[in-house]
Amino acid sequence: MSDHSKDEKIKNPQDSFDHPGDIVKDGLLSPKEKRDALDTWEQDAHQLLTASNEGMSGSEEGIEPKGDSWLGEVVRAKDKIGVKPQRKASH
Repeated sequence: MSDHSKDEKIKNPQDSFDHPGDIVKDGLLSPKEKRDALDTWEQDAHQLLTASNEGMSGSEEGIEPKGDSWLGEVVRAKDKIGVKPQRKASH
């Protein structure tokens, strides 16, 4: 996946990596860039999960694997680099 620019890896990590844990292994990204990429993936997973819970359908790519699966992988990847997952603001 080295054909993707750093900026693309951070802004669209799902297009550059197969799994959130792959971000942790990327030797070209700094710790902050890894954190930013994982934050992006986490936000996307939260949005997918929210849409799914509200009965909104998405593309097959977004549904398989499900947002909650990605969210768990993101949390584990963040833990490996010492970052706490984002907390959703309560309404």
